[in-house]
Amino acid sequence: TAGPATLSSTCSSSLGAQPPQAMEAELGASDGGGGSGGSSSSSSSSRCSRVQVFARTRPLELREAISAPCVEIDEAVGTVRVRSECDAADRVLPGHTTEAALEAFEGTARAFAFDGAFGAQTTQQEVFEEVGLPVLKACLKGFNGTILAYGQTGSGKTHSLLNRGQRSEEAGLLPRLVASLFVHMAQDVHNLYDIEAAAVQIYNEQVDDLLQPDREAGLGFGLGVQNGGSVPGLTWVKCQRPECMLDAFRRARSNLVYAETKLNKASSRSHAVFQISIARRPRTSPSGAARGEAGVSGGDGEAGSHNSRVACTRARLNVVDLAGSERVKKSQVEGAQLKQAVSINKSLLV
Repeated sequence: TAGPATLSSTCSSSLGAQPPQAMEAELGASDGGGGSGGSSSSSSSSRCSRVQVFARTRPLELREAISAPCVEIDEAVGTVRVRSECDAADRVLPGHTTEAALEAFEGTARAFAFDGAFGAQTTQQEVFEEVGLPVLKACLKGFNGTILAYGQTGSGKTHSLLNRGQRSEEAGLLPRLVASLFVHMAQDVHNLYDIEAAAVQIYNEQVDDLLQPDREAGLGFGLGVQNGGSVPGLTWVKCQRPECMLDAFRRARSNLVYAETKLNKASSRSHAVFQISIARRPRTSPSGAARGEAGVSGGDGEAGSHNSRVACTRARLNVVDLAGSERVKKSQVEGAQLKQAVSINKSLLV
């Protein structure tokens, strides 16, 4: 059974990730931020000053439902308990009763504390409100933000982050971030925005531009990365409407490398990074605001129309869909897929 996918978010480019804290007994005793957010200002401040980590489990597949659940989610306190029924079976073999084995089985479960935990019935909207929306709000204030998903192949990372679906309630974090960004812009009559989109994949330790228009001619592959993570020559697409950005990310996804393995019919073979550049500046002319106009730059009341200097707030929002970690023994990949798996696992450990 695939374990829970882990979603991490941060609003600072200088913070280091903190792993979920293993707990021995008292699930509510950890000071690692594993509650529902806390009521004190110090707890809230602590959560905002570091990387936050969330866990989400997907519904069981039919082949998995025949076994006893090995993962239990307590959404109220943000904890995940993991256990294996093989532990109970090992206690029965020496002669212990089944009841005693199951009692000991409960006591051997390992518990982990997160900033939030989402069960199989949690909706995409609920995940967005808890994980995505706070990062978007921070980016609109000028902070760089990143949301990434990590977990075993087949655990539901891409569904949580990128899914479009046939119905709006199926949409993942990235489409909801795009829609919410443009809704905010439409309501802001005092500022103008420049919005751009970019996307790269890290495939076999190589950085590729997913929106390069001449990819078929061999351009956009093997790009260099400078200190700080900037990629010279990366294609940025200016977006004035949400459908423009969603279409750009759809095209980017179509260029990602996928393959079928024993563990996943559509396994990501590369890490995908989707980027949104946000630049906001105030209108220098009151005419646009007076008429209730808002949105991207280029209309009446655009800042800088008379060579004036105005303050500009810039931020970048990154959504990272990491390729799933996998055991080669279980996925049974070989050849090119074996090389991909080695590169995936190596980069996840760097």
